[in-house]
Amino acid sequence: MKAGEIISSGILELYSMGLTSDAETVEVAQWAKQYAEVASEIDNIQSGLETYAQTHAVAPDASVKAKLFASINAGNAIPVVELKTNAQVYSISPVWKYAVAASIALLLASAILNYIFYNKYQTANTELASTQSQLQEQKELAANMNKDMGVMTDKNATTVSLPGMPDVPDAAARIYWMKNTNDVYIDPSNLPQAPAGKQYQFWAIVGGVPVNGGIITTQVNGKTVHIQKMKSFGNAQAFAVSLEDAGPEKPAPTKVMVMGKI
Repeated sequence: MKAGEIISSGILELYSMGLTSDAETVEVAQWAKQYAEVASEIDNIQSGLETYAQTHAVAPDASVKAKLFASINAGNAIPVVELKTNAQVYSISPVWKYAVAASIALLLASAILNYIFYNKYQTANTELASTQSQLQEQKELAANMNKDMGVMTDKNATTVSLPGMPDVPDAAARIYWMKNTNDVYIDPSNLPQAPAGKQYQFWAIVGGVPVNGGIITTQVNGKTVHIQKMKSFGNAQAFAVSLEDAGPEKPAPTKVMVMGKI
């Protein structure tokens, strides 16, 4: 058997509680030597059993110990009850004793197994939820990438590069202007991270006058935005991005970071 089949079979739980036959015990011991993951699983099960025992242990009342030692120190004799000679004595058959003991053992084993398998079930559910969440994130990422590629490869897209101004030479942005619809998309991924309390605003130069094109979002949930649709313009001669105080859109640019002509 492979390690995964051994772990999922349930025999390791029985082994840890001493419920396996002699042959099974020997076999499990051999598996533990052969597979490190089997030995690790046995350690985990035994730790779980110990945790279960400690969690469900019932401590005697504190007064019991005090009364017992008080009685011993006082030299009190343990009272002896004399049986009447004609008292009828009932004996319990050994068969019933074994049956009761076996029932208790099975009940305890069932409770412990339920506890162990429930923990495994909870762990599996948590891992499944995490995997599903990661899968959903990957689907959304793939969908966004396809959308971005659609804009960049559109036959009607005119690309406009916006280089940084002399005081911010490392800043840059790229515009995709759709000639057939006048839609405007910006790739702000090469803009520096806006300082705290600041934001980027997009502008179109129309007739020599800057016209507000909307606030630029550079990150969403910690992920860099590559393509963002802005306001549309019919006869723009150039585009620019300015750094503004956070808040409502500004009527005129304050500090221009990048700018480029069509």
